[in-house]
Amino acid sequence: MKISSNHIGKILKNDIYSISGNLLLKKGTVLNKNHVANLQNHDYYFDHDFLLDEPHHLSKEYFHHVKAMYETSVESFQSIFTTLENNSLPPLEDVHEMLSPIIDKLMDDPMFIRYIEQVKCYDNYTYTHSLNVGIYSSLIGKLQGLDKNNIRLLSQMGLFHDVGKLLIDKEIIQKPGRLTEKEWKEIQKHTTYGYELLRKNKSIDPHILQGALLHHERLDGSGYPTGIKHTKIPYLVQILSVADMYDALSSERSYRPKQNLFVTTKILIQEASFNRLNPAIVYPFVRYILSNHLREVVILNNGQLAEIIFIHADEPHLPIIKVDDHFIDLRKHKELEILDFAN
Repeated sequence: MKISSNHIGKILKNDIYSISGNLLLKKGTVLNKNHVANLQNHDYYFDHDFLLDEPHHLSKEYFHHVKAMYETSVESFQSIFTTLENNSLPPLEDVHEMLSPIIDKLMDDPMFIRYIEQVKCYDNYTYTHSLNVGIYSSLIGKLQGLDKNNIRLLSQMGLFHDVGKLLIDKEIIQKPGRLTEKEWKEIQKHTTYGYELLRKNKSIDPHILQGALLHHERLDGSGYPTGIKHTKIPYLVQILSVADMYDALSSERSYRPKQNLFVTTKILIQEASFNRLNPAIVYPFVRYILSNHLREVVILNNGQLAEIIFIHADEPHLPIIKVDDHFIDLRKHKELEILDFAN
């Protein structure tokens, strides 16, 4: 039996190998027309039992399905962007085709982002961080009610925002300790390096250029490289900045461990309250992320276990929790703080 166009949209329960033993498709792959076309060039082992319809959200199959989509995107992204190290740009159509399955899924499935949170990795930080920022930027765009074109544009802005780091000495990028002042100034140049590299493509969307140059700017003027303020920072770049900071905080870095969800969201809220990030972007995003963890058990700073019951729109980082048979609104009990998930 062969895979045909009738199987597009199905999910592989097993890896598919060629007769000679080469891996052709990974378990969890969602079959598309390109997979079907490529398989025509090979003889391979296949049985109808290898296929799965759209899996249930709580199943192991769904976890592997999301994991495979993410890993495939990382591999494709890294392959496409190796051209940047040679100072040339990849075709933008290739980038769009690589990310579109994840973005389509993100817009159609509210549970998808929760699984992305579980499967995302940082084996090659520059690539995975850029992919993650593309995903989070798209999610925030969806939460802001933007149309599909702007959501896809945000995904591309996320993918390209840190390309300038590929032109910086890897020893500085991967340094495990604190950077010297000279090294920090060199790191900051990734914004202008990325902008100059991307502008060589005359057809590139100006928002992608703005994202590369301005994603470290802050509303109060404390950012770099230009120190611009408020409305001078384009709205889509403000979204990109929130996604960038969220993923940077929640990732493992060479110089520090990753922050847990509650520390990360608390820092985002602080940045919004200090007028560095846009509160109208931060608050809905934090509320959405935390709402994915309703009914989960957390540990408090007094050592007690609690269950998350309700997320407020105006102060999402201070939810209503349940301790034993008592409901506690953390907005009214600020001496209590969620430290982490109990498990």
